[in-house]
Amino acid sequence: MKKILLGSTALVAAGMIASAPASAKMKLSVGGYMEQWVGYVSQDDVAGQDLSGVDVKHDAEIHFKGMTKLDNGMSVGVNVQLEANTSGDTIDESYLILKGGFGEINLGSENSASYKMHYGAPDMGIGFNSGDQSSWANTGGTISQSGHFREPLGSTNIEPNGMNDTTKVTYYTPRVNGFQLGVSYTPMDGSEDSNSQPDRNGDKTDIVSAGMNYKQKMGGMSVAVSATYATVTDAATDSTNEPQAMAFGLRLGMGAFGVNVATAQLEDSDGGKDGTAVQGSVTYTDGPLGVSLGYHNGEREGDAAKSGQAEADVFHASAKYSLGGGVSWASTLGYASYTSDDPTLANDEHNATYFVTGLKVGF
Repeated sequence: MKKILLGSTALVAAGMIASAPASAKMKLSVGGYMEQWVGYVSQDDVAGQDLSGVDVKHDAEIHFKGMTKLDNGMSVGVNVQLEANTSGDTIDESYLILKGGFGEINLGSENSASYKMHYGAPDMGIGFNSGDQSSWANTGGTISQSGHFREPLGSTNIEPNGMNDTTKVTYYTPRVNGFQLGVSYTPMDGSEDSNSQPDRNGDKTDIVSAGMNYKQKMGGMSVAVSATYATVTDAATDSTNEPQAMAFGLRLGMGAFGVNVATAQLEDSDGGKDGTAVQGSVTYTDGPLGVSLGYHNGEREGDAAKSGQAEADVFHASAKYSLGGGVSWASTLGYASYTSDDPTLANDEHNATYFVTGLKVGF
């Protein structure tokens, strides 16, 4: 009888194990975006180059995403983003996601907490917070446009040393009463798509990035505010700089209207990249229609002799109209002016006016 009971118990236990719920295997979905633009630009001739006329430009990515829920209630996901228009790095971002009641953890090549939690000034057209204007207002290399991406000359979404998608671990708290905090740790600058070991005697290492934002609706008004800070904590040598990046953003919504301002500052960078940025926009949205007026001023200080110094002033009047199915039409009428106090430059001023129109497709 004892053997029968033991055998029966074992069979029941085995049956319970076999019938226990098992998480479904993760399935990937395919998404992404495509932007196709046609524009005309009138700008100064530089160093024998005629950069005026009609052009066609584009940007696209294909995203592979997946998420599954474990038996313990935690969710695990992946996000791999494939660049559709590049001759270099074909993978933009690639990271793992852990989600639960504790918040969210991202692990891999992805933007930092300070980048993702910042509220910049929105633009309804081609945008001016990632240096998109430099695709149309091209100085021909006379005034360096380096620093449009992740640096103040062209953006308030800045990172120390202009880092981008380096391998890191990031934690975001749950949003409580409108507040959310995030912090990132990056072992080494320039570690995107690389498993190389950090050399703390030769690389900028141990980068810490933190952000806080708050968003809430109050009657007929919406408020969103952000503050971020990031720094390199271990420079290669005692004489090497430890760059710092700070940014602040504010968005106020009143019915169909929005008022947005943002600032950023980069300090202690190498190669005279320090600088400041200020931008703002006014938006109006009515159903599928959105319009905006925006301005961005960015400066790169250059070195002590003003070598590399540059300043950009960008004005945009933009509009977009949602056509349904993830497709929207957008246009921008823009003016950009670049000036420099660099005494080594023969051409220290460049101006461009451009009109760009095209389709944005999200899928």
